[in-house]
Amino acid sequence: MRPWIPLLVLLVAALGTVASACANSDDEERLAAQRLFRNYLIQSDRTAAADVRVHGLVDELPPSFPEHEELDLLGSAFTDTETRRELIVGWQSTDERADDIFSWYRSRLDSDPWRVTADPQRAGVDFISFRDADNPEFRGELRIAQEGDRAIVVLVAVENLGADGGA
Repeated sequence: MRPWIPLLVLLVAALGTVASACANSDDEERLAAQRLFRNYLIQSDRTAAADVRVHGLVDELPPSFPEHEELDLLGSAFTDTETRRELIVGWQSTDERADDIFSWYRSRLDSDPWRVTADPQRAGVDFISFRDADNPEFRGELRIAQEGDRAIVVLVAVENLGADGGA
């Protein structure tokens, strides 16, 4: 098993905890999720700490990335270095079950321009690894889990920008 898998399972579980613990307001919930995402990204690449920016929803997702209408945005963050961009986005749903969301994304991410490269389940979390056929430098992984009455979806993606920073 890859050493980062337990960390990612823990991230999904922590996101579920944040979602249920921050029931006071959507803004508090989003801010808590954004802090969690930012901290995760900084830990994965300490050299990018100064470049972390937090948004409602990052503009760095490719325009063709499928958006599930039943998911509510929890938050997102991304880091930039000279050679790569990493982003993380979290959504939740109380109307859809994790299995249904997995099936929806599985079918959408196996249609042009997307390609599913793996879809295992580990420790109760469904993973969908994918790449963008139009931009082979962009690849990602969705983690989908049921946390009580909420389905939690976390996207972690990487885009290699090259030495020129994508310019």
